[in-house]
Amino acid sequence: MSWRQVDQLPLLALAIIGIIFIRRLLSTLFQDRDQAQVWAKLETVNVPSSGIFSWTRAVVGSILSIAQNTHDGYEKICKVKDRPFVLPTMWTGGAVVVLPPSLLHLLNRPDSELSGFRALVETIQLPYMISDRDIYENVIHFDVIRKTLTKKDVIGSLAATTAEEVDVAFRESWGTAEQWTTVNGWDACGRIITRAALRILIGLPLCRDEMLLEQSRLYANSLFAGTAIINCLPPFVRPLVGSLLAVPAKYYQARCQRLLVPFVEKRIRMWKESKEGDNNDFLQWLIPKCAQAGPEQLEPKKIAMRLLALNTMFIFAMGYVFAHSVLDLYGSPLESKNEFLTGLEAECKRVSTKHHGLSTKEAVDSLYRVDSAIRESMRISDVGVTSLPLDVVSGQVDLGNGIHIPPGVRMVFPTQPIHLDPDYHEYPLRFDAFRFSRKFEGLLESDQQPGERELLTSTTKSFLAFGYGRHGCPGRWFVAQTIKQALAYVILNYDVEITGKPIKRKALLNMMLPPTDAQIRIRRKS
Repeated sequence: MSWRQVDQLPLLALAIIGIIFIRRLLSTLFQDRDQAQVWAKLETVNVPSSGIFSWTRAVVGSILSIAQNTHDGYEKICKVKDRPFVLPTMWTGGAVVVLPPSLLHLLNRPDSELSGFRALVETIQLPYMISDRDIYENVIHFDVIRKTLTKKDVIGSLAATTAEEVDVAFRESWGTAEQWTTVNGWDACGRIITRAALRILIGLPLCRDEMLLEQSRLYANSLFAGTAIINCLPPFVRPLVGSLLAVPAKYYQARCQRLLVPFVEKRIRMWKESKEGDNNDFLQWLIPKCAQAGPEQLEPKKIAMRLLALNTMFIFAMGYVFAHSVLDLYGSPLESKNEFLTGLEAECKRVSTKHHGLSTKEAVDSLYRVDSAIRESMRISDVGVTSLPLDVVSGQVDLGNGIHIPPGVRMVFPTQPIHLDPDYHEYPLRFDAFRFSRKFEGLLESDQQPGERELLTSTTKSFLAFGYGRHGCPGRWFVAQTIKQALAYVILNYDVEITGKPIKRKALLNMMLPPTDAQIRIRRKS
């Protein structure tokens, strides 16, 4: 399943599922009295009436209209009235409640009341993509991330490793020729991130295996492409065709497993012999954690699958951010682009000279303009329209104004409209690489209040790309450090031009499709 086919298949399926979906809606949409009362109290966007046909049309139409509907609801209801609204969506086969920013504090409620786990599983459709339920229900690998990739000393210890891998990856993938070469921007950026991610996950030498690199990248792309299609189908249809749509992803998954399992077996033997190791990578941290969880967790195939699950998240999420950072920066209007590139290159050269490269945490942390450029790209080029889903799992959630949300209802936040809100960001549709660094230019650290500067890793009510509150991404410091190294490398070593038509972003249900057709020209600077 390729990304180029993703925006066509749902349209072909609509005629087939229409009659079945109406029948299903008749029996399920209003069967819960408590939920029906919620829908009655809240405003619904772009549904002309409460009739079953209007709802059916709205839910089916959400595949292509959910972005516009979310923006409309945010402007007319969240901003004007500070109230939630009901958003029809094929994702749930009914609707979700979209919450205003004033309710972000709900993200700090305990999982026993509000949980994002089931929504996350459904977002990526893991039951169809991963046969072993233990991988996504017993998330040992995420526990390791929370306990290691949140530590400053660990992040610092990885800087030299990723700097080395980024350099090797660019030289081998983008080349060293000083003549212009045209490449696919999405693939070219993805290959760099794949190398960096695998280096941290499994270390040398396997991280440079060309077969594993390519199969890992194809696995990540096919998994998220298949997921996008499955999410566009009614929930009751998914069990019938979900496994079929997951076949491409499972094919690449199996090819990756054949390469990973023998390597994991070897590393387990090494760990058993010494209980310690010289490898500073995720696998080295994961093995003892799995051993503590029981002998069944030390199965090489299971550990390899955990590595693949993480690698897929790293490749797609980090690749998405890095690709858009390059495209947003080099696709800026000429005058702005020249200003941005001049300022960024000056900063990168100054910091690199002072620290003898960009291989330390201290050096990377000093790249404030680069940090701002990536944060700005994440703001303007969201991966999703809404995010931070919460399922009510026990009791009723009081939203104020007499609104009580019963168990079984899913709530989300309008991330993209918040990021593009002029009340938070001046000229929000304009990419401004120095939006978050400009006012601090020339100021000493001692002249700034603690936490005053909004860094890439800062989670605020107006920047939710890395989550918020208890739901903040625990790996964001590693992600930020690595992408800053990669973008700084491009700025220092390559000329880049965007070719072809301007990139037009498209939403498929809640997901903003990646720029898979973007073409760029690159050449090594002399």
